[in-house]
Amino acid sequence: MRSTLAVFVALILIGGSSCSYEVKHKTEVAVEQAAEKFHQQLNEEQYQTIYYEADAELRNRVTEAEFTDQLRSAHEQLGRVSGKVYVFIDDSVWRALRNAFGTKREIVAHRNFPASDTIMGDEQFAWAVESDAPKLLSYKLQRICSKPCRIVFGSR
Repeated sequence: MRSTLAVFVALILIGGSSCSYEVKHKTEVAVEQAAEKFHQQLNEEQYQTIYYEADAELRNRVTEAEFTDQLRSAHEQLGRVSGKVYVFIDDSVWRALRNAFGTKREIVAHRNFPASDTIMGDEQFAWAVESDAPKLLSYKLQRICSKPCRIVFGSR
């Protein structure tokens, strides 16, 4: 009985991982495009549009006014954002199992260091992805330094 269960689990993992790369890449591209759209809307100060296009979980957790203030602050710090967003999803056994069993909703978190003229920042995104359609679940900007940044290694 144990060996049958082990063979069954191994087959599921192998089957899930073979499809996993294609699904993972498709999800990465969809999230990259969503993050680039987010930056375009942020540049154009379309805060309400970002809020209403976000996942229902975000809208239930944060009011429109609070989120709009957060986005306005991020835009004031960043200025105009440009550049490509890169998303890399780690493959894992759990991700393969979720895909094998047909989980419809996946949470993808990633960081981005936006190309900004005013600051060096660290953006933290979380997206709820269903049917290759990412919706913003959370966004946080942390200022690293104002440009020009000076990084010092060691003691002075």
